[in-house]
Amino acid sequence: MLRELHVRNLALIEEASLEFGHGLNVLSGETGAGKTVLVEALGLLLGGRGDSGLVRAGARRLELEADFEAPPQALEAAAEEGIEPAGGDSLVLRRVITPDGKSRCYVNGTICTVATLARLGERLVDIHGQHDHQRLLRTASHLAYLDASGTKEHHDLLRSYREAYARWRDARGMLERASMDESERLREIDLLRFQTAEIETAGPREGELEELLKERKRMQNREELFNAVREAHALIAGEAEGEGAMDRVGSAEAALERASSLDEEIMAWTTRLREAQEQLADLAHELRAYAEGLEFEPGHLEEVELRLRVLSELARKYGRDTSLILEHLERSRQRLSELEYLDTKREELQKEEAARRSGMEKMAARLSASRKELARKLARDANRELSELNMAGMRFSVEMSDGGDCDERGRDGVEFRVSPGKGLPYQPMARIASGGELSRIMLALKLSLARADDVPTLVFDEVDAGIGGSTADILAEKLASVSGYHQVFAVTHLPQVAAYADIHMSVSKMETPDGIATRVELLEGGGRVDELARMLGGSEDTARKHARSMLGKKEISRR
Repeated sequence: MLRELHVRNLALIEEASLEFGHGLNVLSGETGAGKTVLVEALGLLLGGRGDSGLVRAGARRLELEADFEAPPQALEAAAEEGIEPAGGDSLVLRRVITPDGKSRCYVNGTICTVATLARLGERLVDIHGQHDHQRLLRTASHLAYLDASGTKEHHDLLRSYREAYARWRDARGMLERASMDESERLREIDLLRFQTAEIETAGPREGELEELLKERKRMQNREELFNAVREAHALIAGEAEGEGAMDRVGSAEAALERASSLDEEIMAWTTRLREAQEQLADLAHELRAYAEGLEFEPGHLEEVELRLRVLSELARKYGRDTSLILEHLERSRQRLSELEYLDTKREELQKEEAARRSGMEKMAARLSASRKELARKLARDANRELSELNMAGMRFSVEMSDGGDCDERGRDGVEFRVSPGKGLPYQPMARIASGGELSRIMLALKLSLARADDVPTLVFDEVDAGIGGSTADILAEKLASVSGYHQVFAVTHLPQVAAYADIHMSVSKMETPDGIATRVELLEGGGRVDELARMLGGSEDTARKHARSMLGKKEISRR
């Protein structure tokens, strides 16, 4: 569940900290006070699209943080992302947005992507917005609603189907690539045979091109290299006028050895000079060998140049160095083998594609059967909710059709339809339902889906718009009922809903030296009475009396 939400520099909110609990958490306040902005803050933390316009004017950055008591499925998803719990079962989501639109995201202090927040967010919170009824008008969304009403077994079946579909799609792709035009196949075979023959005839060795380039450079600069190495050898070995470095080091060693009888600490320096003399002798030997190696056979430079021309031509066609040329040769051999035995390979792929298609279609049939059962249950539950929301005359149905070819969602077509009254035909909702009716249908669906939802926290953002009277009492009781097995966070204008709250917070605007700001405060005791009286309106004394009565009745009903 959501334990805490911290907001800094969001729109008109300079800073706010909200603490949530089990049950029904309610946020109320005047229209335009900023209630929905707090839901937007939660949406941003759950991977919503960032908007620099939400950063408070003059602020350096917008900071959001939420602490969740995470369910097992969210902890497993976090572990897959390499994120460890922050003490037991805690997941702390944090997001920072700057005025230039840049965003940084963190989970338990580990930097992550917005996509990671979204993957974790869908396992932590389900937000039902006040404009969701517009989505209900789109038939394309109805299948997702139906699947959302399913049990864990249905979701496992849906996941298994998608895996089977992905396997079939891969097999189909391989078969399509193998089903090439015969003339195109022969042309590619001729090209690959030429390329492999050209490289094999040249017979390049790993690193050969690079070695030849170095060797050519040595041969082209032989005289300068020889003089420099010979001079260095003479200075070390003593072949120049005067003593060489080896002789001087030897003399220094002899001098220190004589002195070591007077101070034994000098012996260590003697040893080091002896080691230096040995290293100089080795170096002199290597320099002599290098100089002698600069004597090249006549015509060798021409041989190197010729070989370089061959390898350079290969490099121009197949890769800048020998390793890339050899990699191209190996790929060409493999592709040539595939094309030469394509008929056999095509038969194997056809069998594989057919087997995977059969497996996918069987899984699709099982998925369709599960959806038909869900459709009956969803229609039954939604109609019960509609009846209790004083829309007994309206009937809701879920109609399924066979869409033919399978896609990643299966082969089922799903459409929600409504009948405005007994004996009247069912029609698409866009033709029948008014705005108010759509809101109640959406509420009926959400209340039906909430019972199957395994996401621990449900957010209802003013989905009670347009509802009043006895229906408001019924809705309040239903939200309170849902809060028995989900944490519910409701942004509402209905005093009936607010009266059922386990935790009640209010949002208000106030004037500060810096302008208008939004304030959030926890209401208790008299504060709740005052807020309910404001929401009820009318005479202050009468409203306060009514508010106390509502709270008293709801306390009794919640026991």
